[in-house]
Amino acid sequence: MARKKEKKVRLCCPYCEQEIMEADFPYCQACQVTIFYCPKCRKPLPRENMVCPHCGAEIKG
Repeated sequence: MARKKEKKVRLCCPYCEQEIMEADFPYCQACQVTIFYCPKCRKPLPRENMVCPHCGAEIKG
């Protein structure tokens, strides 16, 4: 049985654009900022956003 290769998604810090590791804690080691993730699409975004630029979800804060 052949396994499908999972495509790794690169996540970048919305502040410094450095690649961040997907982990249990949302933290960018490069700029030392805590990252907020969209509750719908789980992509990183700045905390001050009211709407996710990736999926359009409303961010309640």
